[in-house]
This record gives sequence, structure tokens and C-alpha cells, in this order.
Amino acid sequence: MPILLRDFPTPWDRTPKLKRPHKVHELLNILKHYPDMNFILIGDSGEHDVDYYKDVAQQYPDRIMAIYLRSVNHDKKMARVKSIADTFTICPMLLVQESKEAVIHAREMGWII
Repeated sequence: MPILLRDFPTPWDRTPKLKRPHKVHELLNILKHYPDMNFILIGDSGEHDVDYYKDVAQQYPDRIMAIYLRSVNHDKKMARVKSIADTFTICPMLLVQESKEAVIHAREMGWII
């Protein structure tokens, strides 16, 4: 069963906006519903994923094993994300060009086979 962290509103949807972004809301729900599981967060450096994932890792430092952010071609955004990743100490936060870099890291850590 897929778990979507992105909201796809329809024109007729009149649901009130959440106080926190949909992605964060859903991610926190997943963490609450699966209290015995640890997670690796995967996103990109172009949107707000670095901020969302950083905040969630700070709330659940023992449950977030790593944060992988796919790099985007935007120098200003990349500089900001890199500065956050370089100083983040709760878990590994890696900027990757391709998914295979995240896979290699996760294998080296023993999280996947």
C-alpha cells in the first residue's frame, strides 16, 4: 500500500488547510502509527523537504536513521541545504545526485541488503 506524503487536492475539495504542511502531518501520523519502526526519509533539496525532515528528526531522533536529499540544479537552494546538512548531527543527512548513492550508504550502514 503506498503512503503519499504529497497532497493532491481536487477543485471541489473544501477541506480546510492543515496547520502544518500535508507532508509533515502525514509523516508524523506514520511515526505515531508505527512506534516500533525506524525510518529513512528520502526527498529532494528543491522544496521544503530539508526543513520538514530536519524538524521530524529532531522530534524523533531515535527513529530517523538517515535523511537522503536528491540534489537539484539550483545553486542558491543547494548552498542552503548543504549548510544545513553539514551541521546536522542527529542522523546522517546526505545530498545525493542519484538514488544509487543513497542505496550504497544504506547498505554500508547495514540497513538494507
